[in-house]
Amino acid sequence: MLHIGPAEIFIVLALALVFLGPRRLPEVARQLGKVMGEIRRTSDELRRTLDDEVREEDRSKRRREFAERRQALREAAEERAAERSAERAEGLPEGEPADSLGPLDEPDVTPAAEEIAVEEPV
Repeated sequence: MLHIGPAEIFIVLALALVFLGPRRLPEVARQLGKVMGEIRRTSDELRRTLDDEVREEDRSKRRREFAERRQALREAAEERAAERSAERAEGLPEGEPADSLGPLDEPDVTPAAEEIAVEEPV
């Protein structure tokens, strides 16, 4: 952080002792310690608050993206179902039984968008 060695600390303490005297030095050191502790607590609280805000913004962004993807999946499933329904309706000649169509008469095994189990991110 400040890269202060033992020699520098000794010089600072000696100067403080000379300028403040032996009676005021403990009082000033105590006040300085309280101020440093308050500064540290305030900076930690600010850091936590900023981290929480960033995390919450990231969560809301992921939720929006998830909702958009889910809506796109639903729309794609609905379009596919509509296309298959139209293909079946067009491909069935009048008077011909449905079982003669071959692969078109197979049941649709694609789950509807409501059936797709997708968990929302936390």
